Amino acid sequence: MSETVRVTISVKKDKAERIRSMVERGVYGSVSRAYDAASDLILDEELQREVWWAEMFRRCEEAEKHPERLLDPDAFFRDVRDTVQTHRGAKQSG
Repeated sequence: MSETVRVTISVKKDKAERIRSMVERGVYGSVSRAYDAASDLILDEELQREVWWAEMFRRCEEAEKHPERLLDPDAFFRDVRDTVQTHRGAKQSG
């Protein structure tokens, strides 16, 4: 049984021409391979987004269970301001 499925898509003319041009130059072996590479990027981006959200939910749950581990807001923003000032000073002197 084949691992591929035939699909039909519609794309803007300029994009189709650019993909065909890349295939003709040998960047991709075929139009299908070009779109397969594009779909890999889309799926990887979606996976990264899912992982990021899972980590955010985990951290929120951890903060809810252990609020004593949270940073004091005043200390956090003081550190942010100090970091910004340090970077500004480095830019101005460099």
